[in-house]
Amino acid sequence: MRLFLASIFLFLSMGVAALACPAYQLAGGSFTYTGDQLYTPTTFGVQAGGDNSLANCGLGTLGSGNFRSAPDYSFDLSGMDSYRLVIDVDSTCDAALLVNTANGQWLFDDDSNGNLDPRIELATAAQTNGRVDVWVGTFAGGGCSATVTLETFLTQAPAPAPTPAPAPAPASCPTWNTQGAQIQLTGDQLYAPQRYGVQAQGTTPASNCGEFQGTGYFSAAPQYSFYLSGMDPYRLAIDVVAECDTTLLVNSADTTWHFDDDGAGYPNPRLELVGAQALNGRVDVWVGSYSGTPCNATLNMETFYVTAPAPQPQQAGGCPSFALSGQQVNITGQQLYSPQAYGVQAGGGTPVGDCGIGAGGYANATPDYTFFLSGMDQYRLAIDVDSQCDSTLIVNAANGQWFYDDDSNGNLDPRLDLRGAHLLNGRVDVWVGTFSGDSCPATLNMETWNN
Repeated sequence: MRLFLASIFLFLSMGVAALACPAYQLAGGSFTYTGDQLYTPTTFGVQAGGDNSLANCGLGTLGSGNFRSAPDYSFDLSGMDSYRLVIDVDSTCDAALLVNTANGQWLFDDDSNGNLDPRIELATAAQTNGRVDVWVGTFAGGGCSATVTLETFLTQAPAPAPTPAPAPAPASCPTWNTQGAQIQLTGDQLYAPQRYGVQAQGTTPASNCGEFQGTGYFSAAPQYSFYLSGMDPYRLAIDVVAECDTTLLVNSADTTWHFDDDGAGYPNPRLELVGAQALNGRVDVWVGSYSGTPCNATLNMETFYVTAPAPQPQQAGGCPSFALSGQQVNITGQQLYSPQAYGVQAGGGTPVGDCGIGAGGYANATPDYTFFLSGMDQYRLAIDVDSQCDSTLIVNAANGQWFYDDDSNGNLDPRLDLRGAHLLNGRVDVWVGTFSGDSCPATLNMETWNN
């Protein structure tokens, strides 16, 4: 059935737009769940947005919105016969939701979740037993941080037990034996602030839990379980902005409990964690409510250098060389669809004009960053610099080709746009130099766009 419907969709979408429209043949982040598992709400971070209009894709009768080609998430579901599935989005913009069900049906929604956010309900096992693809777009273009939540509900309330109901079990205290929505991040990625929608909630008073000292009410399971790596040069700041008085609880990678109430100024909490032992690994985060009344909130995560990175020592007269390696980052085109920022010290001691690269300026022999890129076939890559001096940009692409820019980003800052899988799939080295040979702090920005 899905193959048949896919053929109809491709026929309706012939032309240039057909190759760039939402298509379940492309892979999204893949997860496997049963109906029982999703009875506990499960939340995933996502960047809402996309460049493909439904009106240009043969799906305009469903509604209006802009989406990426590949689904943001692909869920392989089973054991759904007794359940209906609700998929909803919380965002900071006018988000839209597109779903391709297990039986090949396209569904769209814009505002059913309230606050300009979408919600779709799948009521039959034919729609849910199998692969369900989910796209989170925006109604009018642009993008923003968002979360998508999946939750099952029994299609029919279970019959009451013939024996008297037992006394309610005591509420469970927060425990790292359960997991929240799982997100993998590096210290470099968190250097660009990340935001996640969350429901501040809980029914267990912290005063009943002896493992940590705190106030407010929490759930047993964390809302998020972050798997962090590359955190050695960074400290991590975690704070919450909410519509009510929230509290924050973190179990760090070394299993230490951390609590705060109003560290970001009443009524918002904030924690700072330092040390590779505490940060490299699984970090669980609970957002609770001081009074026990739930409310919508935003969880913010950002890294800062423990000490400013020193310029790398260079051999005198050394030209930029891909035989040397900079700080290594592995990242995909889909991950770069959310802009990433990297701290760097602009400068260098070698006049690059003497090296046959560019029209002027100075750079070091060793690249500042060595990126190993994958999944770039459908994207172009924008690389630019924000700095406090007249900076320059040098890139050695995956095919060995050199690129140079000085001022295309405005304000004496450089920018390059690279297009083509032969340039982007593989190792890409980046140098941030200066035109006059001085040195200054700078930020290297990377972002992909659909071709």
